[in-house]
Amino acid sequence: MQINYLLPTPGNWSIFINAYTGEIVNKYNKFANVAAIGSGKGVLGDTKTLNLDKVTTTKGTSYRLNDLTRGAVISTYTSNYGTRTPGTLISSTTTTINDPAAVDAHYYAGVVYDYYKAKFNRNSINGAGLAIKSSVHYSRNYVNAGWTGTQMIYGDGDGVNSVALSGGLDVIAHEITHGVDQYEADLVYQNQSGALNESMSDAFGVFVEYYAQNSKFDWLMGEDIWTPKVANDALRDISDPTKYGDPAHMNNYVNTTQDNGGVHTNSGIPNKACYLITSNIGVEKAEQIYYRALTQYMTASTNFSAARACLAQAATDLYGAGSAEVTAVHNAFSSVGVN
Repeated sequence: MQINYLLPTPGNWSIFINAYTGEIVNKYNKFANVAAIGSGKGVLGDTKTLNLDKVTTTKGTSYRLNDLTRGAVISTYTSNYGTRTPGTLISSTTTTINDPAAVDAHYYAGVVYDYYKAKFNRNSINGAGLAIKSSVHYSRNYVNAGWTGTQMIYGDGDGVNSVALSGGLDVIAHEITHGVDQYEADLVYQNQSGALNESMSDAFGVFVEYYAQNSKFDWLMGEDIWTPKVANDALRDISDPTKYGDPAHMNNYVNTTQDNGGVHTNSGIPNKACYLITSNIGVEKAEQIYYRALTQYMTASTNFSAARACLAQAATDLYGAGSAEVTAVHNAFSSVGVN
């Protein structure tokens, strides 16, 4: 009997079964597929070591952006400047990958996986080993990145507003965290719950950057990929949302029908609270509080006030009622006008 498949990794099995007993007496995979190490330069020109797989067929050997070394397969594809996903799995005839956007998407997805595993013992986006798929070169001059509900997509930017968005670790952590949220609170992407959804992704974008790039840690989102011709620019500043026109207090909450009720704008309010909490108690404690709140207490309809209660309860669970950590949560939300 022959069984052939492509996902999660290709297989071409010959299986021999005893016709009388139904017992499998022998089996082997004719598709040679093994882990390999490669490298490539990222969007900013830095060289990264990559986990690949090596595939040998009758047509020769290729090295693909398939990471088989973790608890979830991490695969990186190209949409070939169209909008089909996942697209074509990126490969090379050598261990060098000459696609900067793909190099960063692949490498940083591994970093984010490692963060969630190391900090919370979470195995991938769904906590159960879900394959992590990214598609680069999505559309043309696409100045955006996203979680589609099943995978990440990354545009190449237009060279003015941004370069390839996969070049930012915090961007990739942000998008993967949207996936984590989908399998946990599943915050409705509209109005306050939607702004909280965005804020949680921003928070973990910062936390992951602290974990992996401590020497260049900051409170900016997307600073590595945004407006390449403008120095020290970013998409958002979590420490000072008003710097990029976002509110930092409920007095300035934007009531609008645009952007699903201003989810990317009003996220500035819980972002500012996150900054105040973290500045008070440190990243290591803040990330534990935020993760516990997201996975144990927040629900689809959680608004800013409920988020305060969820975070305070998470802090109570971890550090005790009346602790400095609980006080930090309450003080931060009071400072941004959320009761």
